[in-house]
Amino acid sequence: MTGTGGDENAVGDAVDAIQREWHRLRPDLDLSAIGIVGRVLRSAALIVHHSDEVLAAHGLTRGEFDILAALRRSAAPRSPGELRTISLATAPSTTKRLKQLEARGLVHRATNPADGRGALIALTAAGRDLADEVFPLQLSAENSLIAGLEGDESAVLERSLTRLLASIERS
Repeated sequence: MTGTGGDENAVGDAVDAIQREWHRLRPDLDLSAIGIVGRVLRSAALIVHHSDEVLAAHGLTRGEFDILAALRRSAAPRSPGELRTISLATAPSTTKRLKQLEARGLVHRATNPADGRGALIALTAAGRDLADEVFPLQLSAENSLIAGLEGDESAVLERSLTRLLASIERS
């Protein structure tokens, strides 16, 4: 059976059932993509769910945390456009998030001295403290989710996902 999760020692999951059902209906098709894409999507959804719980406990959404984290990693203030690019967000959602973070005293907006018109966004002390508090908790939650991988499985998976993402981004 092509692409049906052929490792008999693997733990069965919902994707296996989907592949078996499709194989029963369409044995002529290569179902390999279902095994990979289905598991990537399901894993991503579960990771986001667990991660969002950590963020919500600290009054943050994922988008807000992405902005705080981007600013915390940065050595200098960033423009809203740079933050939009880094966080893969739309202009309206970035604007909304920045307004919310500014209202909470987590970021500060200043006029860009280079052109006198644009804005530069920087973390306030409270924003830096919150990012520093939440990031280790977020990382711990993510590490616990991948703790079931054994030996070099996490390194192999990371390399494989890196290649997959690069391939998809090129297409």
